[in-house]
Amino acid sequence: MKTWIKTSIAAALLATTAVGATAFARGGDCDGPRGERMGMHRMAPEQMKVRLAERTDLQLARLELALALTPAQQGDWATFKTAMKARADKMVATMEARSKEATPKTAVDRMQRMEEMSKLRQTEMADTRKAVEAFYGKLSAAQKTVFDAEFAKLAGGHGPMHGKGEGRGYGPGRG
Repeated sequence: MKTWIKTSIAAALLATTAVGATAFARGGDCDGPRGERMGMHRMAPEQMKVRLAERTDLQLARLELALALTPAQQGDWATFKTAMKARADKMVATMEARSKEATPKTAVDRMQRMEEMSKLRQTEMADTRKAVEAFYGKLSAAQKTVFDAEFAKLAGGHGPMHGKGEGRGYGPGRG
């Protein structure tokens, strides 16, 4: 066997052992690439509700500032904001209920649960689209451009990470 192949295999084995030993030393608890920042699925329901409400409020405030709404648009904004907060509350309630359910045991049960969640998401998306369409129609062309760029963050996407071009991929600050 060539020397470079042996060296590569030895390095890969050493790296794999080091990662496994680190996870074992932590008691098998790996936080993943985010370190101490835990995802929503690992939070207590009360903590998740507070965090999601804070995030929604912050993103709505950011969007409102970016749009520079006119006084005539304030009523439409209030309706849109109420719909987005209701969406976040519904999401928390769904996640809370799902966390109390037993984990599906079979592949068929898991697929059935995924199907149900998919239907729920479709319904939620249709409701969100209706709220967006009602508000979007009241915006100027410049405001629509801003809204298009900023809404992905509010709707659960991560902006450029899901699109094409720069900013895609993983790294700090993506959460």
